[in-house]
Amino acid sequence: MTPPPRPGLRYPLAFLSEKIGVYNTMALACGVAAALFLVGLDNHALWDYHEPYVGGIIQEMAAGGRWIVPTLNGQPYLEKPPLHYLLGVASTALAGTYDPWALRLPSALMAIGTVAWITWLGCRLQSARAGLWGGLLAATHVLFFRMGHQAVVDITLTAALSGTLGLALLALAEPERGLWVQLFWASLGPLFLAKGVIGPAMALWAVAFLLAVDRGAIRRFLRPGWGQGAGLALILAWVLPLALQGGRAHLSEVFLRNTLGRFLERADLVPRTGRLDEHREPVLFYLGRTPGNLLPWVGIWCASLVPGGWRGVRSWGIPVVLAATLALLTASSEKRMVYLLPVLPLSFLHTGLWLDRVLDRGPGVLARGAIRATLVLALVLGAGMPWFVVARVGMPWPEALAMALPALGLGAASLAMAARGRLEGALRWTLAQWVVTLLLFMVVAVPHLDREWNPILEPYLEAKKLEEQGAMVIQGRLEETQVGFANLTFGRTLPRVEDAQAVREALAQPGPVALLLEPRHFWRGELRAQAEGAVEIPTEASRSKRLRDRTPVLLLNRRAVDLLD
Repeated sequence: MTPPPRPGLRYPLAFLSEKIGVYNTMALACGVAAALFLVGLDNHALWDYHEPYVGGIIQEMAAGGRWIVPTLNGQPYLEKPPLHYLLGVASTALAGTYDPWALRLPSALMAIGTVAWITWLGCRLQSARAGLWGGLLAATHVLFFRMGHQAVVDITLTAALSGTLGLALLALAEPERGLWVQLFWASLGPLFLAKGVIGPAMALWAVAFLLAVDRGAIRRFLRPGWGQGAGLALILAWVLPLALQGGRAHLSEVFLRNTLGRFLERADLVPRTGRLDEHREPVLFYLGRTPGNLLPWVGIWCASLVPGGWRGVRSWGIPVVLAATLALLTASSEKRMVYLLPVLPLSFLHTGLWLDRVLDRGPGVLARGAIRATLVLALVLGAGMPWFVVARVGMPWPEALAMALPALGLGAASLAMAARGRLEGALRWTLAQWVVTLLLFMVVAVPHLDREWNPILEPYLEAKKLEEQGAMVIQGRLEETQVGFANLTFGRTLPRVEDAQAVREALAQPGPVALLLEPRHFWRGELRAQAEGAVEIPTEASRSKRLRDRTPVLLLNRRAVDLLD
């Protein structure tokens, strides 16, 4: 469907203009997104907490050739279905390495794909300008940009849910196209493979609210078709082999414990890999945390949600989805900002649609105030962020100045344009300023911030050196993040000891033995008494109060100590 022609142009010329505009818009949005999410993937190590254990799962899946049941430390890890891990296996296989950039590549590609989808949706629903604003605002807000650079599952869920809900909106906006409904149902399959039951549940919950507003579409959505069969087939393609391998225990973990167990936080339903009270937050958690994660666009994002002149699903559909999702997440016992992330790209599409309408008819008082506040906020953040890095990790001030000057120059140009009443041009300059700020942050600042995490790797690297000299390396009670680091360092799952007696027996072996021991057990004294005669190798992390509980204690028996000489 071609967007309606702009007033004042003859139809054939309008058709050609819009077509070229859509292609150029898609190319520009994808190019900017590729730069934003591919630059900086390889200039820092995996960062605690989630990246290492996701990498560890990918390593075990690739090494063992087990594509159905994700494992960590040799045990089933069914918090998430295998879709993202399989993407990681493919990425690392093609790259021939488990380096951080290869593990992060699927997330970067999912982020780029999400930006492309949001841009295309905007072009389809309203105009090329609306699509470009929606796509680039979604790409550059703080939370999405951060998660698109991490080897985590959440961005794959975001891409899948954005696709499903976008298809639902198209089905409502274009009722004559029955294809959208069938694609909506089919898309529930990949959504399930990205997040399990929670993914389709979030989508169906939001669509139920949309259909409550537009009741005339209920029959079209519920009419049987090939889409339901395709979605169900994709789900069963994983669930049936899972049931054959793990039976009731695996199915309970996927369909009960990782859904109701997390939602209600009942002690008898907590997942095997979960912990009670792990993410319990107050009711108003999202109200307090959301604004900071939407920087620097929070002003225009909020303004776009103020009702006014909403006509049709193109205007009210996305706010309904956002409100329904917020209500569902607020009711859950577990609350994290990444749980809201999957609907944020669509919410920025709404901002793009709003901007397009506002700029066409002339912004009112609210819109002008929101846009001007956004210009100032982006300038302050862009110029101030480098000095935060200086204060935190001691980045040299000339580098900070080199980061701040482009923000100051582009920001000043933006404010000057706004002073002349050219708000759209000013907002474009501010968007360019923020893109430059993010790219400079990844290239210049992130390697300095990486120094904060480097000490965490030291025990694993020291143990690897000892193994190369003939020592046997084992692990004791490592947590999931530490297991991930160990898997990626050694290329396999290390043998493990489960209790104090096993620790003592392992260290008493006649050959050289190095033990990577979960630190909190050691410091509490549970195992320290049993490790008498062993030597703890001090590391920078073990001497740091901030990092001490995050990295293993490295213990050596006497024969292993001799290897250090």
